[in-house]
Amino acid sequence: MRIEKVLLNNFISHEKSEVEFKGEVNVIIGPNGAGKSSIIDAIAFGLFREQSRGVVENLIRRGMNRSSVTLILTDDKNKIIIERNISKGNSSIEDRILVNGKPIAYGAKNVSNELEKILGIDKDVALSTVIVKQDELDKILDNFQDTMNSILKLELIEKLIDSKGPIAEFIKKLENKLEILNSYELQYNDIRKKLEEKEKRVKTLKEEILKINKEIEEFEREYQKLNNEFQILENKKEEYIKIKTSLEERKKLLNKLKEEIERLEKETKELPILEKEIEELEKLKDIKRKIEKYELLLTNYEELKENISDLEKEIEEIEKNINRKKEIEPYYRKYISLQDDKNKLEKEYNTYRELKGKKDSKLQSLEKLKRELQKISFNPNKINELENKINELEKTKSNLEQKNGEIQSMIRENIEIINNIKSVKTNRCPVCGRPLDNEHRNKIIEEANLKVEELRKEKSYIESRLKEIILELNKAKLDYKKNIEEKAKYEKIIIQIKEYEEDISRLEKELEKLGDIEKTKNEIEKELEKLKDYYDEYLKLSKFSEDSAKVKKDKLIEYKKKKDEIEKELMPLKIELEGIKKDEIEKRVDELEKKRVKIEYLKGLKSRLDKDLEDYQNLRNEIEILERKLIEISFDENKYNILKNNLEILQNNINGKKVEKSRKEGELNSEINEITNLKNQLNNLEEQLKSREKIQNAINKLRKIREALGENRLQSYIIMATKQIIENNLNDIISKFDLSIKNVEIELAPKSGKSRSSKGGIIVYTNNGEQLPIVSLSGGEKIAISLALRLAIARTLMANVNFFILDEPTVNLDELRKTYLVDIIKSIKETVPQIIIVTHDEEILAAADYVIRVEKRGNKSIVREET
Repeated sequence: MRIEKVLLNNFISHEKSEVEFKGEVNVIIGPNGAGKSSIIDAIAFGLFREQSRGVVENLIRRGMNRSSVTLILTDDKNKIIIERNISKGNSSIEDRILVNGKPIAYGAKNVSNELEKILGIDKDVALSTVIVKQDELDKILDNFQDTMNSILKLELIEKLIDSKGPIAEFIKKLENKLEILNSYELQYNDIRKKLEEKEKRVKTLKEEILKINKEIEEFEREYQKLNNEFQILENKKEEYIKIKTSLEERKKLLNKLKEEIERLEKETKELPILEKEIEELEKLKDIKRKIEKYELLLTNYEELKENISDLEKEIEEIEKNINRKKEIEPYYRKYISLQDDKNKLEKEYNTYRELKGKKDSKLQSLEKLKRELQKISFNPNKINELENKINELEKTKSNLEQKNGEIQSMIRENIEIINNIKSVKTNRCPVCGRPLDNEHRNKIIEEANLKVEELRKEKSYIESRLKEIILELNKAKLDYKKNIEEKAKYEKIIIQIKEYEEDISRLEKELEKLGDIEKTKNEIEKELEKLKDYYDEYLKLSKFSEDSAKVKKDKLIEYKKKKDEIEKELMPLKIELEGIKKDEIEKRVDELEKKRVKIEYLKGLKSRLDKDLEDYQNLRNEIEILERKLIEISFDENKYNILKNNLEILQNNINGKKVEKSRKEGELNSEINEITNLKNQLNNLEEQLKSREKIQNAINKLRKIREALGENRLQSYIIMATKQIIENNLNDIISKFDLSIKNVEIELAPKSGKSRSSKGGIIVYTNNGEQLPIVSLSGGEKIAISLALRLAIARTLMANVNFFILDEPTVNLDELRKTYLVDIIKSIKETVPQIIIVTHDEEILAAADYVIRVEKRGNKSIVREET
């Protein structure tokens, strides 16, 4: 599984950065403080939610409330996305992990656990091996035993079996519990005695409750007997009160009805007199209707006379307009014909105008292109000259760069010679084996220094010359680009001019075909203007026709006929109503109408009077019936009150006994609960006393487990099993390096003695068979073994990790060691498929096949790919 990408959002100094790792050796380079190591922090945070900057909120970019890291891992089958989130305050977004786009876990702890299952990555192992922090490259050699103890969790076993550890503490707790159980036996006997006393009291209470129940039954039988008699009287009392109440209500109602009857008889006395007067009303109403009919006919007669006069005038006007319409109709016909000719010509005229407009526009564009063509300064020979010049400059630049690289290699070789001579501790040359005294040593160093100085001067001159060539080359390329653009522009305009000339020629031919259409159109428009007034007048008169005149004449005949009919109907009415005054008739009708309203009111009162008389007789009959019923009911009120008092006394006796019974039952339940509780206590004590033997067995087993976890058993097995695999992996990796080392052995031992300290180390065997401790190796060899050891441990304990991360590995390294580190990194590519290096040293770029440049702009880190 390799790291494909990491996304940082408001993380430390990164606002929004996306970092892809496309190569085998990925180098993240930039000045100190640019934010390079923040990318490694983001990877560690994504994998383990691990951070080394105090509280987790310190990872949030200054001024922001939230931060997130998204880490993407891939292999041939799966794509894993880990999303980690940080926020200030209570609001937060859960971490999550997705496999092939499907979420499988949420929450920080669940995500970390799931990732460990999928990848087989242990946080402590990874942070001690494949993620190498700044200035910790070769610290694994100095603290090898402590590192392995931490990785193999031996310290946890030590804490487990310590005299103050959890096993010892648990044994002590069990021993204390055993002492407590031994004291429970006395407590058991006391509870047993108390239980016997409680059971006796329960028996007594049950007997007392049985006696009270019998007394209550006796009282209740007596109560039932008296209550039956009381209920009979109670029912009679209810019926007695009901009848008496009903009788009194009816007597009151009878008195009210009597008063109402007397009042209604007084009010309805004048009804017969009014009914005689109302007979005159219908005759007067008939006369009133005839007067109204006469007035309506007269109004209609006057309206018809007026309508007939108006129609005669309208018919005269219509006939006059029809005659004028016939006079101007020839002019109207001619106007319509010319308008049709104009409409037919309009389409051809629009085509003519469109073609003429296109031709004028093309002519203007053609003139503009000719002016632009005159402004272009284009020289075909100059392009060829610039092409030759650029080729020559490119060739010179390539030669200078090659020469500069050769000089750099020579400088590095001489520096290595100087460092090797300085590091030799014997009196023989490490190359040829000849005697090497101080004078010869100093002479070699001096010659090498002089050579380095000369090479650096030559390198400086070449670099200066290279800058001049690059400037000249860039200028030539700029001139070449400008001339190419001018040439393209010139050729484009020539093509456009030719196209415009062809279009103008075609348009002129089409215009000739249309002829002198504009003159014909103008002549038609002048003639139309002369005829326009006749045309408009004819349109106004078009509504007048023989048909409209006929309709009016027919209507006139109809009106005259209606007028004659109304005259015939008016004459008889006029003779009949002569001398009759309408006002007097209406006044008398109104008076009689008011009396008729009063008659209707009095008739309503008469109906109520008849009903009240009937109701009065019915009430008298009901009162007689109720008085007889009241006599028939024999209700004795004195006997009723004596029975009621006796029932109350019996009820009080029953209630008193029930209260006493309830109190006894409460005490009984309390005693029964107490007995149950005591029995539970006894059962619990019995169970606990039974566990004494189990606790003793557990103490014995824990002592044996503590002994088994000791240094001579489990710890020794873990160390021996792991040591052999790590050694095999270590030697396999070292064999791929160009080192004079044949074999490496590691020593691991469990902690021993009271101090619980342990010893461990690394022994190196050279190709000559010589055995050397780590301290005797050169700086470059230590770097190689440190890297190989880390990879060997990781390969042993984490099978699915295919990446290796180095944070600022060149800190405290001289030039020679830096060069050696580059060679080692190239070698371990065969062992681990993906290497990520954070550095500020440009020399490390020699090992890179993908470069990520980081720089600081203000307070923000910017990441870019460098090709």
